[in-house]
Amino acid sequence: MWKRVVSLVLATLCLAFVAGCNDEEVDVAESQRSAIVNYLTSSHSPRLIDIRDVPNSMEAKPAFYERLEYNTYRYIASYYDQGREAKRMVRAGDEVSLTYIAFRFTGGQPSLANVYATNDASTLAELRKAGLNTEFWPAEPLKVKIGQTKIIKGVPLSLVGCREGDVVEAYMTLDAAYGNDVIGVAGDESAIAWFYSIDSVVGE
Repeated sequence: MWKRVVSLVLATLCLAFVAGCNDEEVDVAESQRSAIVNYLTSSHSPRLIDIRDVPNSMEAKPAFYERLEYNTYRYIASYYDQGREAKRMVRAGDEVSLTYIAFRFTGGQPSLANVYATNDASTLAELRKAGLNTEFWPAEPLKVKIGQTKIIKGVPLSLVGCREGDVVEAYMTLDAAYGNDVIGVAGDESAIAWFYSIDSVVGE
């Protein structure tokens, strides 16, 4: 009998521990979500509005952000560019080539000190000038096949619906990024920002 009681107590403690961990992760994600929205709507240049507020904007072409799944936020800087609508749209199954800079997001304008990965030539040059060894950082375009390439969830989520030639900023809480993993200077439970340009889109 005592063995059964002890087993029940241990099982209850394990469940409570798991629930506590999940609650903690949710709290972190919510804090990161608030920080991202605050940055995009206050100190980001240009200051952005929620896409849902676009119809009520006094501006003809208001800069806006979109909230996607898993707390991924997207700003398409080239959204109003002439001729954009005629370019190929990214869809599931497409292979997309990117030039990108990936940052650990700390609540403000991403800086060189927070770069943890990139294939952008000018950024790589700046990092080398700052004393960082970038020998093993590939400089060729990053190829992402939507739905197949193993990469953090926020990247393909932010790509679908964009168009070839787009310049994009994608901000992600830990649940769309690396979770509890540590990747370079992107510590565990970090919010992430990816700035990228879509060099090409190839359909299946």
